[in-house]
Amino acid sequence: MDFQPRQDTLAPPQTLHIRWPLALLAPGCCRGLAPDGDGLVNLAIAIDGATVTRIEPLIRIGGSRLPLALPAAVEPHCHLDKAFTWSRFPNPSGAMAGAMEANFREHQDRSVAAVTDRINRALQTAWRHGYRALRSHLDLGGRAGSQATWEAVTHTWDAWSDRLQLQAVALAPLEFWSTAAGVRLARQLARLGGGLGGALAHHNTQGSPWRERLAGMLRLAAEQGCMVDLHLDETCDPRSRCLEGLLDLLEQEPLPVSVTVSHGCSLAQQPPEQVRRTAERLATLHVPLVSLPTTNLWLQGRSSERRTPRLRGLAPIHELQEGGVTVAIGGDNVADPWFPGGNFDPVELWRFAVPVTHLHPWDLRGLTPFTSAPAQVLGLAWDGVLRHGCPADLILTEASSWQALLSTPQRLRILRDGRWLS
Repeated sequence: MDFQPRQDTLAPPQTLHIRWPLALLAPGCCRGLAPDGDGLVNLAIAIDGATVTRIEPLIRIGGSRLPLALPAAVEPHCHLDKAFTWSRFPNPSGAMAGAMEANFREHQDRSVAAVTDRINRALQTAWRHGYRALRSHLDLGGRAGSQATWEAVTHTWDAWSDRLQLQAVALAPLEFWSTAAGVRLARQLARLGGGLGGALAHHNTQGSPWRERLAGMLRLAAEQGCMVDLHLDETCDPRSRCLEGLLDLLEQEPLPVSVTVSHGCSLAQQPPEQVRRTAERLATLHVPLVSLPTTNLWLQGRSSERRTPRLRGLAPIHELQEGGVTVAIGGDNVADPWFPGGNFDPVELWRFAVPVTHLHPWDLRGLTPFTSAPAQVLGLAWDGVLRHGCPADLILTEASSWQALLSTPQRLRILRDGRWLS
């Protein structure tokens, strides 16, 4: 498979005329610009090689339609190793138990070649759709197929390192991190710039010493210099309070470790005052939350009697933002037993997520979960804000307004490192 862009030489110096969100324009650039009702401004940007070298206001002439441009995308939470497995391991019930059973069967069948092919296919698709960085949770840690997964990751990470910034998080049973094998894997992940992960919710912590195991995992991550990214409270059951347990540990024993939490669905079923306190604690501890609307709306609130779901499998995004929490939106699963849809297309994710989350891209709080917040979660050098000297990594849509982008599937033009990919 050819992973190189169609034009593998730097684009010559050029000027692009675009529509751009004012909220993603650095202060001091083009002072006095007045955005329209979409929060957009018209700009002429000069690009030399892989860098934006000049930004100037542009007066629209006549009825010309300028393309709405966006920063190259960042995926804060996906599962590259099991992408595209639905056709062989479907979950027609759509329930979480069915997904876990199908995922287990897929583990028994894993090979280095199969996982390598899936990851390459996913990264090729993401690259062509304008992603510049992805964090993937990977089924590792003593499971069947773990060795095949690890070998596939080390092969593909190296092959893609000149095009995408990739982060690996080992999704392992919590108790695994207290074993000698867990320590070895943590060391390997540290060399790869990766992190430790796991899944905690009410249904899988009953009767287990999960707090002690979680504390040990956090200490191991700190010792090895790894980040931590946890699947927490991925359920609509309000009894699931694992996030509170994590925050207790972080407050009791501050550690030099970057922690991210993903899902947080049960928090939306808790009293407003409880949500407010949790948001304050997350903000104080600088713990971001990644909301994953595609998979969670698909899995959560299901009934064996096939009733219309009453519960929305979403974290309380707006309330968390109000409390100062950094909230990012991720794509999660793509065509696997957990979610049959998805296509590693960031604009399609926007088109799905905006109506279900009521995140308005013409507002700063509605824009950052898709742009600057994912970059912050991954700790990237560029936050997606357009400024002099920033990377020339852009997605150009066919739309000239948010309404047009949300109403019609988009054919995208992708500029990466001064190269036009499409």
